[in-house]
Amino acid sequence: MCFVSISLTACSNNGNQKNSHNASSKTAQSFAGASRNKAISRSDYHHIKLGNIASPKDGTTQKQVLRVFGKPNSKSRVTVEGTTDKKAAVQYSWTRLSDGFRAAAVTVEFLNNHAIGKGYLQATRSKRHYPAKSRFQNLNLGTSYQTVIRDLGNPDAESLTGQGEVSAHNLTYIISKNGRAYNLLFAGNRLTSKTIITTKVHDTN
Repeated sequence: MCFVSISLTACSNNGNQKNSHNASSKTAQSFAGASRNKAISRSDYHHIKLGNIASPKDGTTQKQVLRVFGKPNSKSRVTVEGTTDKKAAVQYSWTRLSDGFRAAAVTVEFLNNHAIGKGYLQATRSKRHYPAKSRFQNLNLGTSYQTVIRDLGNPDAESLTGQGEVSAHNLTYIISKNGRAYNLLFAGNRLTSKTIITTKVHDTN
C-alpha cells in the first residue's frame, strides 16, 4: 500500500473558485482522451489536473479517473496537513502501468471528489541512465520546476500536490544502481531544497 504525505497550507483564491466550473469542464474534455481500462501511460498520468486544497473543484474528478484507470489496487485515507480542520483525503493506487512509464505504481489523492495530489513510485530497472551528480550540485535554489524537468528529464519518482503558487513538488532522481538518489523539493514551482537520499531500488545490470 502506498502513502503520500500532503502538507500544503490552504490558501483562499476567489478567482479560482469563480472559474471552477469552467475549469472542471475543460479537465473532463482533456482527460477523456486517455485510454480507458488499459495499462496506465505517462500521458494518462499527465492528463490528471490538480486542484488546490482551498478549491479542489479545479481538479479532475474522482469519477473521471476511476472510469479511465479502472479499479485501483488499494485505497486509503490521508490527512491534509496545514488546514484548520485537518481534512481527510482519499488516496487510490494503481500498479498496472505501461512499460514506457517506467514506474512501479501511480497514486492519486482526492478531496471532495476532486484530485489535489498525484505521484508515482520508482521501479527497479536494467540499463537505467544515471545523471551525473554534478548536474544536481550545480542546481541553484529558486530554479523553476519547469526548468529542472527540461534540463534533467522526467524523474524516477515524484509527488505533486496543488497547482501554481499554492503547490508542492517532490522529485526523486536515482544516481546509482544501489539506490542513491537526489530528492528535490519545490514550493510554488521553485526549488527550495536538494538532498541525497537512499531508496529501496537496486537496479539490475
